[in-house]
Amino acid sequence: MAKPINTYDFVNASHDAYSRYYNDWKLAVNSYYGGVEYRDGQYLKAYDIDYTTPSDVINTYDVDSGGNQTAVYTNNVNRVDSSQLANQGGSQTASNFYGEKLENVPVFPYVRLYASEYNAMLFRNPPSRTLVDDTHLGIRDEKINDFIKDVDGEGNSVNEFMSQVDTFSTVFGIVWVSCLKGADGPYPRWRMHTPIDVTNWKYRWNDQNNLELTNILIRVASEDNYEVYQHITEHTIETIFAPSDITALEEFPPGVQYIGSDEDDDEDLGFYSIIQPNELGYVPVRPIYQSTKIQNGVGHTPIFDIAQIQRSIYGDMGEIYSAVSYGAHPVTVCDSETLAENGYAVGSEPGSIIRVANGLNGQPNYVFEFVTPPLDSIKELRELIDQKVDKMNQVAMIRSEDLIKASRSGAQIEQYDSKLEAFIRKKAVSLENAEYQLWRMWFDWEGDPMPEAFAISYNRHFNIKSLENELAEIDKLLISYERYDKVFKSHNDVRELAAREYDTEEEAIAAAKELGGDGAHRHIDDKRLYWMPFRNMDEYLTALQEHNVADENFKFEIQEKIKERLGHIAMNSSSNNSL
Repeated sequence: MAKPINTYDFVNASHDAYSRYYNDWKLAVNSYYGGVEYRDGQYLKAYDIDYTTPSDVINTYDVDSGGNQTAVYTNNVNRVDSSQLANQGGSQTASNFYGEKLENVPVFPYVRLYASEYNAMLFRNPPSRTLVDDTHLGIRDEKINDFIKDVDGEGNSVNEFMSQVDTFSTVFGIVWVSCLKGADGPYPRWRMHTPIDVTNWKYRWNDQNNLELTNILIRVASEDNYEVYQHITEHTIETIFAPSDITALEEFPPGVQYIGSDEDDDEDLGFYSIIQPNELGYVPVRPIYQSTKIQNGVGHTPIFDIAQIQRSIYGDMGEIYSAVSYGAHPVTVCDSETLAENGYAVGSEPGSIIRVANGLNGQPNYVFEFVTPPLDSIKELRELIDQKVDKMNQVAMIRSEDLIKASRSGAQIEQYDSKLEAFIRKKAVSLENAEYQLWRMWFDWEGDPMPEAFAISYNRHFNIKSLENELAEIDKLLISYERYDKVFKSHNDVRELAAREYDTEEEAIAAAKELGGDGAHRHIDDKRLYWMPFRNMDEYLTALQEHNVADENFKFEIQEKIKERLGHIAMNSSSNNSL
């Protein structure tokens, strides 16, 4: 069966946003990993002198039987990966000073520190989940219990998996998660895909005016001579093999079909694919954004800016390394005759001996001196690095020790904490909604509706101080409620409340207005004249009764609000299902 040409074009192309954001995604993830990944990114600036200066140089000498030097040889030190390569001569991997800088300049992985801090705050208390009905444990519920212990087939529980989703959505601004069920799999699996591996995608507006994903291309494996992709549409799940040379064809599974272009020729290897139907009728892949979506397939994250600052600091460290290498050691400046007298090899190391010509009339007949370039730039670079670190903390909304020491009041620190908590709260909401959608896909694969008791709740309190403040505020509300109830306590006997006497007509009229009425009437008792609100006693008692009912309703609403708030704190501060 011939494949439509658009399949070849979709696989062979990449989304415009993928090409635009690829370098930023790569810098962000390399900044998170640090180490070898960062060094291989070659983020240090290279100067012409870095390419012309050997990395490490040693001198060897030939001497005669009398110990006199007869020749000098200069050799580069080349780094290799093993002693075997060294014995064999190896291959040159760091033949110039730029390679030496990449090997020796340290990288400070601020991106990893910030991403880990955000993740630790969000998962300080694990999410609370109600996934099965406790009154009935069937085959489906046993599958759920097995699934949450290993959701991705790599031994990660649901919390560990979602923690990874949170970390890498922070790094990239977005990750994609697929929910697919293999032909022989007991139940569907979740898989996380970074935006570097999602090379192409397509959305459309459906009949309900909702945006839906219709095509996505995910790189799932990269071998030496071929790559494996999954092209998922509403109707098919296609596994595509993209060979780089003809030898890869021997490793493909049987039954693959060839996909070529209209301009197919002998040099075009094309693609090979295996197709299976998509039983769901929609693309079971969801983008999970760190917080805000920039556009479809691209999410915002402060790591984009932090990674740039980290790279700038890394460059400053490279400048310091160069300044120390080139300028911290003295050089010798001498005249040509003195240089020739010493065989064109004059050193400035301690203990070096320099032959010079005899003096004339007591005056030196030579010119040489030790010269050390100024190193003032190193101090300036260190100050610049400190400034960048402070700015990076502000971008990350992380308060430093310097900020704590410099702050005269807690207002500035509290402002930092509030911004950070709002940022983490957005992440919690995003993950909560995303996980709900992943579970919906899981149940769709199983052909079952979601349980009525199904619920997911992520933590909303991210430090002990915020929880203490919340509880203290509720305690104050309870104290205020008790005072209100004591001062405005109502009784079942309305007449006890109604027996309020006023000495003047004006006071009674004012009391009537407080109850929403007007007027006053008078009473004479034991030859004593006093006034009561409203024009007669019936109006007064009716108003009191309505007021008492409203008061009871008000107190009931306050009680329910306090109970609801305490319930949220209890549910979001702990978890009964913390797998």
